Amino acid sequence: MHIPRFVIAGERSGVGKSTITVGILLALKARGLEPQAFKAGPDFLDPMHHSAVLGKPSHNLDTWMFRDQVVPSFVRGSKGSQISVIEGVMGLYDGLDGRSEEGSTSHLAKVLKAPVVLVLDASSSSRSVGAVALGFKDYDPEVNIVGVIFNNVAGPSHLAMLRDSLRGMECLGGVPSEAAVELKSRHLGLVPAAEDLDMARYARIQALIEEHVDLDRIIELASTAPEIGPRRELSATRRKRPRTRIGLAWDEAFNFYYEGNLDHLRSLGAEVVRFSPIRDPLPEVDGLYFGGGYPELFARQLEANSATREQVRKASADGMPIYAECGGMMYTCDAVRDMNGRRLNMTGIFDVDVEMTDRLQAIGYIEMEARKDNAMSLKGWTTRGHEFHFSRVCCTGNEDFAYDMKRGKGMWENKDGLLAHNTLASYAHLHFASCPDFARRFVTSCVYARRR
Repeated sequence: MHIPRFVIAGERSGVGKSTITVGILLALKARGLEPQAFKAGPDFLDPMHHSAVLGKPSHNLDTWMFRDQVVPSFVRGSKGSQISVIEGVMGLYDGLDGRSEEGSTSHLAKVLKAPVVLVLDASSSSRSVGAVALGFKDYDPEVNIVGVIFNNVAGPSHLAMLRDSLRGMECLGGVPSEAAVELKSRHLGLVPAAEDLDMARYARIQALIEEHVDLDRIIELASTAPEIGPRRELSATRRKRPRTRIGLAWDEAFNFYYEGNLDHLRSLGAEVVRFSPIRDPLPEVDGLYFGGGYPELFARQLEANSATREQVRKASADGMPIYAECGGMMYTCDAVRDMNGRRLNMTGIFDVDVEMTDRLQAIGYIEMEARKDNAMSLKGWTTRGHEFHFSRVCCTGNEDFAYDMKRGKGMWENKDGLLAHNTLASYAHLHFASCPDFARRFVTSCVYARRR
């Protein structure tokens, strides 16, 4: 298949690639090109902004978590679009570690055979930025860097110097610094789009890109990408007739989900039913899926809905399959202690508290092996994922854990995944393209629970 495509990469985090990506997506949409957005790596927040401006889901692609499924996932996600835009993660070459390219934007660009547009921060610099660009191009000649967008440009004369500093690369634009268009951030990254849905800001970003970026040339460069086709498809890609109902926690507190995970559950025969633990009663379902998010910011509201907290606790005690990740895991514990020391009650499935900290507790890719059979896996099954949190679980050592950590920190003494009844709650974020058997077992567990 010929899919016009390009990667927007940064020299590092914080250079403005998220804002520039949103502006380019809007500008391409305004031209009637039906762009499709993707995000490199495990981030949940940038895809929310992609989805908000395009009105359709953005998809994550990760060469470390699910290398074999990157190309088929990309091809599948690009159907119906005329151009695909992949936003990078961190700096272009940042990935698993200092030696391996796995998980990096550069590796993804090579796997997808996609040209790269490099975003460089030009503030407080001029000709030296040309040396940075040359270093990025020469670091790995197999990465096809086709042009540069300068960000935080002081004016026309500054841009002229920046353009003249480039060697063997095109200048595709120079975006001036404008604080009013910056996307807001907090401790885990960007503020979720639903919380900060400012269409006027998006419109200003679009206008800035249309005025200062050469979109015509970027479209031409995207069309130079060679044909690409699927390698090995996931065994379950077509939706089956619904055979079970899974409740999906979805509101201000819980909204960190990979669209690919939800698609995979549906393809296995699950009807995904959204509900809000803040406002709604528990729906009539056979299983529950609590994703990550910011429950610590909405702990008062979660505590106030005591009826739903009790329903979830009772459902767990009755053996309903429940899977909870990170923020969702916090909701399954006895209480959350916020930064002011206030203790706010959660569901109490697990008799432990979670306390928020002012320091990052864990970040990065993880590998785990199941210690025993559970609702998601059988003993000995392995998976890859990632962890990122500013909290810690006050474990005593008497807890029942699902996983041994082969890579990463986990929850307590190289273990993760609290187990009780048929509930599994962990710090790990999983993408089911990395572990399709986990998704299949979870759906099967829900089907069995329905038939009991």
